Amino acid sequence: MFRNMTNTIYMKSRLLFLIAVISIFFSSCGKRTVFEQRQKFDDLKWNRFKELKFEFAIKDTSQLYNLSLLLRHHSIYPYGELFVTMALYSPSGERRVSDFHLPVKKEDGTFKAEGNGDLWDIDYPLFKSYKFSEAGKYRIELENRMDKLDTEGVMEIGIQVKEAAEDDSK
Repeated sequence: MFRNMTNTIYMKSRLLFLIAVISIFFSSCGKRTVFEQRQKFDDLKWNRFKELKFEFAIKDTSQLYNLSLLLRHHSIYPYGELFVTMALYSPSGERRVSDFHLPVKKEDGTFKAEGNGDLWDIDYPLFKSYKFSEAGKYRIELENRMDKLDTEGVMEIGIQVKEAAEDDSK
């Protein structure tokens, strides 16, 4: 009899664990990554005149999306911010231009990003709960707006487009 109770408790705990894992899996499905691409700088410099281009497709215009800029930089990055201009082109050619001043360092001079040795990664939300007006191929062009010809310490710049969860608009 004791053995049957132990087996029943064991089976119930396994079932609860399985339900928890399935719940976590399905709750994470709401923020599916639609697009993610990074462009690398082998010499750790982003030249002011090197425009970065990213293309991605949007199929569902009823869905809201989060757009983020992904920055990986080296510890030699000397500035407190990164200035970029982003142009978003719709499939019909409509252009939306935005300037961003992205903080790289805190007030005390330490990096805001998550780091490992000399590598630092930070995701900057550009648009939260953004609604694309038409389906098709979109293009993003990023311009380096820093004062110097080369912005040292930049290893990668990327764009990420994710489906937004309902609570992201808050």
